[in-house]
Amino acid sequence: MQSAEGLVIAAQAIRHAAGKDDDGAQAVGAYPHLPFPSHSNMPLWAGWVRNSLYVTDFIRDFDWTPGKRKKSGGGTVAFEGIELTYGRKPFLTLHRPSADLFRKQLVYVRNYADQRADRFSEIVTQVGYPTDYFATILGLQNGVHAHCFELIAATQAIASQVEMIPKHHLACLRPDRRGANVMPMIPTPAHGSFPSGHATEAFAVAIVLAGLVRTLNARPPAKRPYPLAEPLINLLYKQAERIAVNRTVAGLHYPIDTWAGAALGEALGELILAKCQGGKAAWRGYQAEDSDFLIADFRNPKPMQSGHTLIHGLERAPAAIPISKSPLFEWLWKKTLDEFKP
Repeated sequence: MQSAEGLVIAAQAIRHAAGKDDDGAQAVGAYPHLPFPSHSNMPLWAGWVRNSLYVTDFIRDFDWTPGKRKKSGGGTVAFEGIELTYGRKPFLTLHRPSADLFRKQLVYVRNYADQRADRFSEIVTQVGYPTDYFATILGLQNGVHAHCFELIAATQAIASQVEMIPKHHLACLRPDRRGANVMPMIPTPAHGSFPSGHATEAFAVAIVLAGLVRTLNARPPAKRPYPLAEPLINLLYKQAERIAVNRTVAGLHYPIDTWAGAALGEALGELILAKCQGGKAAWRGYQAEDSDFLIADFRNPKPMQSGHTLIHGLERAPAAIPISKSPLFEWLWKKTLDEFKP
């Protein structure tokens, strides 16, 4: 309050030294408009404003259809699930698991509860966006890597927006609503269980950062900030797995929630990278099977005769959906790359 009062008094005392704004002293056109339209204005906006722009830029091409999916030969077929599209092209099909499958998955939830004491600190510090858990892998520092943190924040924000659509439409009950002895160690969020939001966000970030590491390590050896790419990428995936599985340890999610969330996160990360650099995205479909979630399985699917891959109900197709670069994401990507010096 005193600061505001001091500013008012000081302004009144010195204002006369500037003269009048309309006295003709300033040349006509001395203060033109900013470029229109242009992403060159991005540095002038606050971080939260840019984050909002990234989200809306991404969401405008995103759509969904609950209860119907496109057939490969044309037309649609009814099913209990949801199809997510980008640029009117399907990129993820999620089938709603049966109530009986969720009941079977309670065994995993109860068994994972034994790890609550060991993982307590991780679980409570990962309730929000667990950015620090990824930042330590790449040695990110505030200030030095401000745009990289902005890229992570945009990825998390996009994932948290998109994940709520299938959560809402599929409306799957949490473990504590199916098993009285689950007793979650932290409050259960008031939204659907399938897919896992933490898995979605964690895997989206892991995919984007893995793409960043690969791009940086495509530079000549002397200009690479990291000596080897694959060990870091393995750590990013493993961290995403641990963040996701921690939600099962806490009693909030089934392993099949993690499978669905990881598939969605992987797809979103792929789409975000394509909007940064241009490229193609792939279709995925998940029809849950009774299995635990292991990163080794997720990253090593079995090839099918069709050219697709399949593992525990998760089917992936080769990347074939063209995605155009976005000026906003391209600007952020270039700024992020510039922050990494050898």
